[in-house]
Amino acid sequence: MSDGGTLNTRMIGLLAARRWRLAVVLGLSLLASGLALAPPWLAKLLVDDGLIGRRMDLVGLYCALMLGTSLVSMAVSAGNRWHYLSLSGEILFALREQVLAHLRRLPPDFVARRGTGDILSRIDGDVAEIQRFTVDSLLAAVNATLVLIGLLTVMAAISPLLMVPALVLLPLQIIVARRLRPRVEAMTRKLRESNGEISRYLVETLRTLKLISVMGGAERDQARFAGLNRSYLNELRRTELFAQTAGGLPALFNGLAAAAVFLLGGRMILEGSLSLGALLAFSLYLGRAAGPANTLTGLILAQRRARVSLLRVAEILDQPPGVEPPARPRPLPSDAKGEISLCRVGFGYPGGKPILNNVSAEFRAGSKIGIVGASGVGKSTLIDLLHRHYDPCDGSILLDGIDLRDLDTAVLRQSIAVVDQDTMLVSGSVADNIRLASPDASDAAIAEAARLAGLEGLGLTRIIGEGGISLSGGERQRVSIARALLRRPLVLILDEATSALDLGASRRISAAIDTLFGDRTRIVISHHPETLSGADIVLELSGQGLVPHASEPAA
Repeated sequence: MSDGGTLNTRMIGLLAARRWRLAVVLGLSLLASGLALAPPWLAKLLVDDGLIGRRMDLVGLYCALMLGTSLVSMAVSAGNRWHYLSLSGEILFALREQVLAHLRRLPPDFVARRGTGDILSRIDGDVAEIQRFTVDSLLAAVNATLVLIGLLTVMAAISPLLMVPALVLLPLQIIVARRLRPRVEAMTRKLRESNGEISRYLVETLRTLKLISVMGGAERDQARFAGLNRSYLNELRRTELFAQTAGGLPALFNGLAAAAVFLLGGRMILEGSLSLGALLAFSLYLGRAAGPANTLTGLILAQRRARVSLLRVAEILDQPPGVEPPARPRPLPSDAKGEISLCRVGFGYPGGKPILNNVSAEFRAGSKIGIVGASGVGKSTLIDLLHRHYDPCDGSILLDGIDLRDLDTAVLRQSIAVVDQDTMLVSGSVADNIRLASPDASDAAIAEAARLAGLEGLGLTRIIGEGGISLSGGERQRVSIARALLRRPLVLILDEATSALDLGASRRISAAIDTLFGDRTRIVISHHPETLSGADIVLELSGQGLVPHASEPAA
């Protein structure tokens, strides 16, 4: 497991990039710490010089100074809060953006293996926990240290003898907090994992509500959800009870210290070695010292909770990307036509057996190539290699004579478009979904792509619902075709693009594709003869590579 080194470096970089705002927050914290020292000392003067000295003018003066200090402190706190929230929010959003950007570079199966709910739990809860610890703990530690140093200095000036009962229990607090750390870490990890299970369940259930209902599994699924909730609640109770107990121990130690101070201070007053105002001020300072002291000891426990989240997010950030961009991308030739060359390509997923072995083929520019093969022989893997989600373990793939590894990834994926059976749609209008292929495209270009794809009767402003639930299978495919038209790729890959449609709709869409992309290289992966009709050649993918299919249809 990663130790989170990559993430630590990123957090330091995020803080360094915002050092001016961090400096403002720390400066305001220092000012607030200084202001916090004034009221108890003013209370001492008010009691000793004003009340006991029977000087009402001094009572009024010290009360006015207390009020003024409170007003200035309120203004400083407001400014500090503003800058703190800005710093904290910027760090949180920047870290989330970095995690999401890295996820985009990972192999396509990474999220599927981890589960969408688990990934969401890490991006939301764990990233927020890291941000809170990094920013909050840093500022809290600095502020608590400054306040505590100031308080202890003033307390020592009032009475060095009273410092003994005030501080004698502090080492015990630190020892207890350190002993509780491992237990806190274990309980926090278990709670995070339980929350991830609930998130994973919700994502899967919302995606399959109709299926579960039709299959008669609603009650069983509801019982499973109730079980997950009970498990999470039990973990939450145990964690919170333990945290409450751990958090209550410092308060107990502080109470014992305060009682000891009053016993010793009372005796000193009776002996005449300490004034009443001095004991009042010392007790007020002691009460205020409990806050920063508890903060510093609490950071020991908070560090363990943050470590759990740190490791969970680091598991994403430390995951190597599926492919690395070329240091110096080569441009495609100005006369690029979309010729594909597979040169002894071999590939296998990490830890698995080889899927593709010694696959070689030449796809002439502008030709229509059909590919068939049994399930699991690597047809989808071949598409992922052509889109460079992975690189071949052996051999190479060329586009117009250039190795895909030497092309800019964005240029490559703009040049090779895929229309598959599961068209991914987002919430929004038809036009919004077509525009995904080219965010800068004009409304006129989108309208023309929709017209050519046969979507003019659907209405570009029509809201299609989450996942395009309101569209038929044929309409979804036509949206995918419109996207491809908008991009004008050199190569169009059709992966069982019409398998979910009836025979008539399949033929109509296949004919439309052949008409609209007749001058483009088309790679058609299908088991249906009507889809492969008109192919220049039909190849079969198997353990022997790509070979002419025995029942190749006539061109």
